[in-house]
Amino acid sequence: MRKIFLFIALLGLGTLHAQTSKEVTSEITDVTVYLNGAQITREAEVSIPSGRTELLFKGITSRLNSGSLQVGSEKEITILSVNQTFDYLEKAKVDENIASLRKKRDDLLESIEDKRSMIRVYSSEKEMLLKNQQIGGNENGVNIDELMKAASFFRSHLKELESLTKNLDREIKDLNLKLNDINQQLRELNSQKQQPTSTVKVAIKTDRAVNTKMFVNYTIRQASWEPMYDIRVNSTKEPLTLVYRAKVRQRSEEKWENVNLTLSTGNPSISNYKPELHKWYVYSKPLPPPPPPKVSGVLHIVEDDVELTEELVIEDTESDFSRKEKSPRKMATSSLGNENISIQQQQTTTSFKIDIPYSIPSDNQDYDVSIVDYEVPVDYQFAAIPKLSPHVYLMALATNWYDLNLLPGGANIYYQQTYQGKTYLDSKTSSDTLALSIGRDPGIIVEREMQKDRSEKSLFGSTRKETKAWVITVRNTKNTEVSVEIEDQYPLSRSGEIKVELEEAGKADVNETEGKLTWNLDLKPGEVKELKFVYSVRYPKDMDVIVE
Repeated sequence: MRKIFLFIALLGLGTLHAQTSKEVTSEITDVTVYLNGAQITREAEVSIPSGRTELLFKGITSRLNSGSLQVGSEKEITILSVNQTFDYLEKAKVDENIASLRKKRDDLLESIEDKRSMIRVYSSEKEMLLKNQQIGGNENGVNIDELMKAASFFRSHLKELESLTKNLDREIKDLNLKLNDINQQLRELNSQKQQPTSTVKVAIKTDRAVNTKMFVNYTIRQASWEPMYDIRVNSTKEPLTLVYRAKVRQRSEEKWENVNLTLSTGNPSISNYKPELHKWYVYSKPLPPPPPPKVSGVLHIVEDDVELTEELVIEDTESDFSRKEKSPRKMATSSLGNENISIQQQQTTTSFKIDIPYSIPSDNQDYDVSIVDYEVPVDYQFAAIPKLSPHVYLMALATNWYDLNLLPGGANIYYQQTYQGKTYLDSKTSSDTLALSIGRDPGIIVEREMQKDRSEKSLFGSTRKETKAWVITVRNTKNTEVSVEIEDQYPLSRSGEIKVELEEAGKADVNETEGKLTWNLDLKPGEVKELKFVYSVRYPKDMDVIVE
């Protein structure tokens, strides 16, 4: 009898230390997407009894980084442990696209079978016609009119059947292509459905029963975003509009449904470990072999008339346009204000908190997210390099652009509501001016020609001299005054035996280090200006030098 009471006492003691398990349904409410990776925040309303409880947050992606798991609560409770386990019985839930795609697949299969049935009917009809071509009896002759009518009937009807059959074959081919696409998409979604899910087990303790909101945070690697821009110019008298957008994608096995989205320029996947310097030793090495025998040099000086690519380019250069005095600049302003976005500048990153909820499926497709529109004050100037292209380009020069928090990315250019093409905005530059090429303007005509009467070759003893003279004609056909920058060049020499002399610069600004000539012109409506420059090259007559 004493043993029985002891067993009951031990059972009661075990009951006191028992842990209640409770499944919790949570929803994704906030997502911070990094350039590579994302942080997910789930929320759940939980009723917790007093004592020890194990909360089971089920149906979470198996791709979470277990080292990033964090659990919190609105009210004070003691969190004893947090663990992740895999649940192979409850597969990842894929959205309702599967059911919709299956219905489309079944409809396509039914339509294909209907068309194949019609082809069989046409084939039977054709076979019946061919077997019944006999006209009249074996003994009776055939009236020629009846024969012609019969031949016409067979010909037209067989032709009609052939046409109908070909049309059905084409329709079946198109339907099979659509069916193939649907089957591929179903295979992709079904493969996601076979993935296990994670269960986050949270052991907690509380002295009293509480109702509280619980938070589960974790990171994944299967998400990213990249910037995209629209550059819009309506008039050279107005600021340009820079539309800052993002392409967001994810394949986390979880659908982000109406989540609060934040885009961060951070990248948690890169190492944050500061490198260390180690001892650096200098070693001797064998002397290099003697240089090969000296041969006569060849200098290629080419005037390239090849036209530039059709794609517009944004260049980040030390602006040569800055010679002109400019009015004080104003900071760029956002046309959206703070109505749709909050920008937070941290020590090393920038975060864009989007105030409009977004839904992004787990299909690794790009989804556009609007970030902010900037009104950017710029100076407009026309520029041309007639040696490389006969076109004149409208340039927008932006200063104080660092405050826009731009990342390198592709951009679409629009001038006066007309699409001009794509370009790339490279924000990784130390220049204080960002030069944006907006597009070509046919209203300004530039021509470059060689002056044959001043271009010549001559020989003085053992020295040969070649002289090249060029004239650039600039014509303003617009009804407004314009400022145009023209660039050209003369050759440079790396050999002491070859001497290059700029004989005439034509009032250009000369950069002797780069061999560059720059003219800044103000042209009135209809005005024409000519720019001339001459250079000569001297070299030994037995040296092969190409001067073009």
